[in-house]
Amino acid sequence: MASEIAFYESAVSGIFLSMLFAFVILCIATRNLTQSVISIFCVITIVVSTVAIMQMKGWALGTSESISVVILIGFSVDYVIHLSADYMHSPQKSRHDKMKQAYTEMAVSITSGAITTFGSGVFLFGGFLILF
Repeated sequence: MASEIAFYESAVSGIFLSMLFAFVILCIATRNLTQSVISIFCVITIVVSTVAIMQMKGWALGTSESISVVILIGFSVDYVIHLSADYMHSPQKSRHDKMKQAYTEMAVSITSGAITTFGSGVFLFGGFLILF
């Protein structure tokens, strides 16, 4: 089926392009290649876990799913980049203290972002998708 192949190809190309862009932004935000690689690994783990759950539930890769996977990367990068950048810019010396400071300073922002994202999505559960 041509449309299934197109959905798959667009999802894969969207994932690779958004991961590349996210890596560049992480390098700029953290100013550290190692931290950027670790952060992108975290994002890849989130995406692979989500796609695996979609596969286990038997969902076909349609329009909504292929767009959602790319949007998922944006959300994942948003949350990971806040912690990673705060960790790198921390004046603390030990890794434990840097993580403690990053969690303390960013927990409210990240939790608030997750709550507002979920809250805005709740209203979409009752809607219907009508194309054209």
